[in-house]
Amino acid sequence: MKDRRQDRFEEAFKSWARRSPQTPADEAARLVRDRLPERRARGWFSGNPQRLVTAAAALALLLVVGWYTMPGSSGPSSSQEEVALPPLSDDVVLLWLDDETPLYLTVAPPATKGGS
Repeated sequence: MKDRRQDRFEEAFKSWARRSPQTPADEAARLVRDRLPERRARGWFSGNPQRLVTAAAALALLLVVGWYTMPGSSGPSSSQEEVALPPLSDDVVLLWLDDETPLYLTVAPPATKGGS
């Protein structure tokens, strides 16, 4: 019984979809636009000072964090700066896995003996 009701519905829907529209498209669009509430053009900050304050606070936080994490800053020093590092050659990269674990990577093959 359920299949017959669904089949009847699908046929009725298909016949409705084949009908020509009673209202022309441009008039239907105008009717829909007339029912929509009027929108005011506004930017992200206009009308809501709380957003401006939030953006300014986020910017200030980013600047402070950036200043403290810059090498050579007078902010708190990290343990990486306290460790005495050996001089590195041009083909070695130093990566810190955590505050106490350096990882030295060789990025160029060592020179071979015998010139080949």
